[in-house]
Amino acid sequence: MGLWWFSRGLISSIAVFAFVFGSAALGGYLARRQGLRCWAEFNRQLDRSEEPTTTVLHGLLIFLGGVLMVMPGALTSLLGLLLMVPLFRAIVIAQIRLRFLAYRVRDNKQQRSPQPDIIDV
Repeated sequence: MGLWWFSRGLISSIAVFAFVFGSAALGGYLARRQGLRCWAEFNRQLDRSEEPTTTVLHGLLIFLGGVLMVMPGALTSLLGLLLMVPLFRAIVIAQIRLRFLAYRVRDNKQQRSPQPDIIDV
C-alpha cells in the first residue's frame, strides 16, 4: 500500500514538471516563430511606407504571451497560449483601440467644454 502512494505521488510530480517545462518550451518555440513572422511583416510595411502600428501591437502581445508561457502556472500558460493565437490577439488589439479612442474622446470633451462665466462681485 505504501508503494502505491509513492508511485502516485511520483507520477503526479513528473506530470507537473512535464507540464511546466513543456509549456515553457512550447512558449519559446511559438514566440520565436511568430515573432520572426511579425518582424518580417514589420519590415515589409516599412518598405511600403505604411504605419506598422498593428504589427507592433501584435509583436508586443507575442512577447507578452511568450513571457507568460515561460512563467510556471497553468493560468499564465493558458493566457500565454491564447496570446499566441492571431485571432485572439486581433480581438485584444481591437479592445485596446476602443479603450484608447474612448479615452481620447473623453479627454477632448473635457478640453472643449466651455468654462462657466465667472462673475466677481
